[in-house]
Amino acid sequence: MKLENKTILIVSNEPWGEMWYSKHNWAFELSKNNQVYFVNPPRKRKFTDFFRIKISLNKYKENLHILDYSNIIPFSRFNLFFKINEKLVFNAFTRLLKNKKDIIFWTFDAFRLIYPKYMNLHLSIYFIADRYEIPREQILINNVDKIISVSDKLTSDIKDKAVLNISHGLSETEFSSSEIINDSFILYIGGIDYRLDYELIEELLKEFPKEKFLFIGKINRIDNDAFKRIFTDKKYKNLEYKPAIHFKKLKNYIAVAKVCLAPMKIGVQGNSINHHKLLQYLAFGKPVLSAKFDDYQDNNLLLEYSSKKEALNKLRNILLSSEEIEVLNKRVNFTKQFEYSSLTKKIEEFLS
Repeated sequence: MKLENKTILIVSNEPWGEMWYSKHNWAFELSKNNQVYFVNPPRKRKFTDFFRIKISLNKYKENLHILDYSNIIPFSRFNLFFKINEKLVFNAFTRLLKNKKDIIFWTFDAFRLIYPKYMNLHLSIYFIADRYEIPREQILINNVDKIISVSDKLTSDIKDKAVLNISHGLSETEFSSSEIINDSFILYIGGIDYRLDYELIEELLKEFPKEKFLFIGKINRIDNDAFKRIFTDKKYKNLEYKPAIHFKKLKNYIAVAKVCLAPMKIGVQGNSINHHKLLQYLAFGKPVLSAKFDDYQDNNLLLEYSSKKEALNKLRNILLSSEEIEVLNKRVNFTKQFEYSSLTKKIEEFLS
């Protein structure tokens, strides 16, 4: 089935904004050949929302609209009220798209809109970038036609359902920078939250005081002493922090980075599965200091460590040496296979 001239509802657990994840990138790419409606998480309910569902559309670009809506039924933690609300929301979507054909429901969210069979759809897809393992996720899995995920580690327990395991993707524009940044640093991009190993980050800051470390992303404050010293107390002068910037501008920082970081905390669920940022780094051939990732065990593309001491040694070695051009090209060529155009062809074959 060709993903062209379709109407696609993409349901996201992350709102449209500066920070883009898989769902934002897929919405952007699919809108090149389809009419896409990106469904934000529901707005906070008001008293007047009890009487009708409010839907608003904002045009981001040609063929891509951001859809906001409000729930109509409160107490959605109770299954009966939740199910009634789902029915009413899907009915509102049906009215909105009443003149559209070949509607595809494409969700990344396991917490809501889990009964797509309430709509008359051409196809329903659950795209798994993270596993939640909650009752609602299982209901969603049972109610969609197809499952797509970024790693087979996320779908090993799914039975009796068509599954396609692919990687995260990259646009062909993510392999070259669009503006010059006159700076040099060790770089991290992405969420600054419970998934990072702050004790390791603090050791890196102390061990390499003359190196500039740049962290770009949204901070979600956590109860961790090392986190507080780094980002709240701002104890380390060699760390610079920038709030989230638009996804399409991140490549300009990656292009001039000495080394890129993926300091994920070992043992946290989902941390060892392929991350989007890894492809962004490798698209520029950058050395990536990272915890061990299941999907990169056999290709030597990352500078993986299993202890803080090993991480410090590997960063020291890469800063003191220069890499062969063949190593850089290997990383770039590896990433080329995950361009959205290639992944879309795999999905089309799967959907056929």
